Amino acid sequence: MRSRSDGRAAASSIRWWRRWPSWAGHAASGAAALYGCVLLIAALMGYRSFIGVTDMGLPDITWPGVAVLLAGSVIAAATVRPWGGRVPPRALSAGAWGVAVLALVGSCWVLLNLIELVLTGTVTDVQGDSDWVSFAERLCLAVLGALFVATALSHARRAAGVCPRCGRAHPPQVSGRRHPAPHAAPSAVRRIAYAGCFAFLPYFVLHTLGAAGVPGIEPNGFRPTWYMLLAGICGITLAVFLLLGLVRPWGMVFPRWTLWLAGRRVPRFLPLTPVWVVAPTLALYGTGSGILAAVGVLRGGLIGLGGAASLAFGGYGWALAVAAVSYQLRTRPLCVPSATLTGTAARGS
Repeated sequence: MRSRSDGRAAASSIRWWRRWPSWAGHAASGAAALYGCVLLIAALMGYRSFIGVTDMGLPDITWPGVAVLLAGSVIAAATVRPWGGRVPPRALSAGAWGVAVLALVGSCWVLLNLIELVLTGTVTDVQGDSDWVSFAERLCLAVLGALFVATALSHARRAAGVCPRCGRAHPPQVSGRRHPAPHAAPSAVRRIAYAGCFAFLPYFVLHTLGAAGVPGIEPNGFRPTWYMLLAGICGITLAVFLLLGLVRPWGMVFPRWTLWLAGRRVPRFLPLTPVWVVAPTLALYGTGSGILAAVGVLRGGLIGLGGAASLAFGGYGWALAVAAVSYQLRTRPLCVPSATLTGTAARGS
């Protein structure tokens, strides 16, 4: 009785955001149902510009969006309801991951909207008209994608018989969490990160040549100033710093040069929040623009500044995503079994 009460007390002391496996499925189901119903009503009233795709000359996806959202609500509910046990776990996991991917892809332009909002105080579509509705839709899809990722993870771990929070097998009563010691990412992940850092090099070199007055590089005779190049250097430095922090030990514990922060653990949300805002937009923007340039939709092809931009943003975005997944796995806290239960098990052995 004592160990059970100790386990309950320890569980109740865990803050709500650390108990995400217990509420992520419910939240994902409710959010998807609400969003799907709102979009359904809008579609019935003639709305045909879901996340602004028609403004870009792409086919309308409003009705497919309704179907995905409502189906996702049922899938998320099945991961946390008893009747979901009659569905094969792999099918539920595949469905949850599918909705998560589609939601995150739909939200990929939210970073550009946020940058525009900071710089200009508004958000616009490709025609320059105010586009707050699409911005709100992309924000909602970003939140929904995160909820479905959490739902898919917790369901897969429960189906595997391991702890939904840490992904490892241990007794149900826990007294706290233990963070892994600082260590670097695997060599393959580090090589991908280093390649992502160098992906900016052709893009920066071409802009430098344009600033030096070399003709035929910048479009429409544009010539960047040296102040613009300096700002670009600062931006690339921050981008490289963020990427390297995800694969090096100092990204887990503050190094000595951080003065009063030295030796303290880096909160996981500190690097991961900007990473998951930036990575999908850059990866999909770079890849999409490269494909469109290759098939001739975008002028200039893959040679020149346009191709260098696709390489820079796409290469860095995908490297950032790979490094972020590795960072999440390496920094995942481990549950610590309660001392009472551990002592009882030791005496029994």
